Amino acid sequence: MSDASFRGDCGRCAALCCLGLALDRGPHFAIDKPAGEICPHQARDHRCTIHARLAESGFAGCATYDCLGAGQLATAMFEGLDTSRPAIARARLDAFARLTRLQALRLALDRAGYGVPVPTSYAELLQFDLSALVARARRLAAWQQKAETPADTAR
Repeated sequence: MSDASFRGDCGRCAALCCLGLALDRGPHFAIDKPAGEICPHQARDHRCTIHARLAESGFAGCATYDCLGAGQLATAMFEGLDTSRPAIARARLDAFARLTRLQALRLALDRAGYGVPVPTSYAELLQFDLSALVARARRLAAWQQKAETPADTAR
């Protein structure tokens, strides 16, 4: 990935993945944790208390997770707001979830040669039409499949 907008920057994020994602106990996570519940290894400053030893502690999934930059985007959108208020906290997690999906779709389109800008504010994010982006991706996939299918030369 050459585009910096796809690089996660944990230093500019409020550990939204540690809060917003569900964990299922298994080979990648040592615990079960529902989405929206704070990870027991998250410190008050949003830092991971076991970050240096994630894999050894049973959290290899955390060590390999990449939000594609959604975390710092959602954190920046809510900068200056009181995220201890439940409604704002829910809105920030919703923004993180939407941006995570949006970044994955943008990356797919970027790799196919179509750059798609990312919303820069929460208001833009709410208005951003993910269905149009998905439709564009499907059209691109259909076009690519048609282009890769050999022409019928039996005629």
